[in-house]
Amino acid sequence: MINGNDPDVLVLGGGISGLTTAWHLKDAGADVALLEASDVVGGCTRTETRDGFLLEKGPFNVMVRDPSFEDLLGAFAEEVGVVPAADTSKKRYIYRRGKLMAVPTNPVSLLTTPLLSAGAKCRLMSGLAVSSRPGVGEETIEQAATRRFGREIAETMISAVISGVFAGDIRKLSLSGCFPGAGRVDAAARSLIGYGLASALRSKGKKGGRRKRRWRGLVSVDGGLGALTGAIGRRLGDDRVVNMRAEAVRPTADGFDVEARDGDGSFKTYHCRRLVLASSASEAARLLTPVVPAASEIAGAIESASLVVLNLGYRRGDIAHPLDGFGFLVPQNEPAFPLMGCLFADSVFPHHAPTGHRLLRVFIGGARDPAAVERSDSDLLDTATAALGDLLGLSGEPVLVDVCRYRAAIPQYHLGHAENIRRLRTALAAQTNLHLVGNYLDGVSLNDCVRLATETAKRLIDDTTSSGQCTSPPRDMRAVQSPDPRDESRTDVRAG
Repeated sequence: MINGNDPDVLVLGGGISGLTTAWHLKDAGADVALLEASDVVGGCTRTETRDGFLLEKGPFNVMVRDPSFEDLLGAFAEEVGVVPAADTSKKRYIYRRGKLMAVPTNPVSLLTTPLLSAGAKCRLMSGLAVSSRPGVGEETIEQAATRRFGREIAETMISAVISGVFAGDIRKLSLSGCFPGAGRVDAAARSLIGYGLASALRSKGKKGGRRKRRWRGLVSVDGGLGALTGAIGRRLGDDRVVNMRAEAVRPTADGFDVEARDGDGSFKTYHCRRLVLASSASEAARLLTPVVPAASEIAGAIESASLVVLNLGYRRGDIAHPLDGFGFLVPQNEPAFPLMGCLFADSVFPHHAPTGHRLLRVFIGGARDPAAVERSDSDLLDTATAALGDLLGLSGEPVLVDVCRYRAAIPQYHLGHAENIRRLRTALAAQTNLHLVGNYLDGVSLNDCVRLATETAKRLIDDTTSSGQCTSPPRDMRAVQSPDPRDESRTDVRAG
């Protein structure tokens, strides 16, 4: 910080959104500081190594879809090496009727899969060829999927996939809110096959085409995704302050005063001209109350799902199942099964488990079991091992158990979410020096969070440059000109 406790820009929150915003600003020479309430930056995107196991505490992998995220990885390439997922990760399972059934990936496997009834297979094919467009009004994912492909597809395949992204209920989640690109296609096309072919031909005919991607498919980094957030934090240096919780924000004539409390209970006041809230929706609501009460009310009404992640390490010989795939998800029409899903971590990234061992990532909670986050470690472990015992052929106790609780961590983009975010931004319009970033705004994935943070930093850098306060010329930030990455399907897990 150039001016001690008086930076030009103050970022509250050290998750991937706040880190990305602050790093872009610092890299451009702006006077910036970041405050993080915990003793380490990263938010949910943290990694721990224990007994040879690499334990992701939050997001496990990412599919690089947006130039902003690709550029972020490129900027830290000397510190964190990108690791592509193993080919085995292409195989996915869904839990159905007490068994793991492979998700069909081609017409032949679709015709022979026991996952779907004959009627559901025919309905899926006919829905791809031609089906009705939506009527008037916003639809849930379940309504749209049922209209296009029938109820069995919606409840078996679509609900499982959406649970893996939002930990939510497709009967409440908005299609256009969660996947705006898919919503636009749904509104425009009667034939999804025809629309896809026409889009491919249009893309082929465009000169130059899309930007060439450096990384394709699922990736992680050598030391886990937490190595990336750790590297960003180290680049921030003394401009990153941990164990410092923002208690209150007060607007002033020339910016904002932020009252913060450190781990010892001592208070400090930071003054800034511009403020970025890089927090959860509930935390943003708390801090916005004295600044913009109307915005606080909207942010506070956004629902979020809680989640428990168990990392379970086993000896290789104690698991009979080959774990030959990414893992499995559980659809909503299997309400008696207590898990949301399970990832076969070392089948995707072999370096996540030591030689002779396997690593499972088990998910409990979400809309399926909202109270799971309050249960004891032993109860959660018993639930996980009982559910997986016969399914995966477990014959021994785990040699490693790691339980992570995330309360109200995944925003639920229910019907009306997009309109509520529009209202939120309208309420904040008069506060031109106050900015919001985070996973409750424009998408829950790492790609979405990094994109919004990069765009926000670009606006702040432009303002800094025009006011003559930038100490060095800003870098080329062409990535912020990219289209909405949610036009492509998400396959990465949630971000903090």
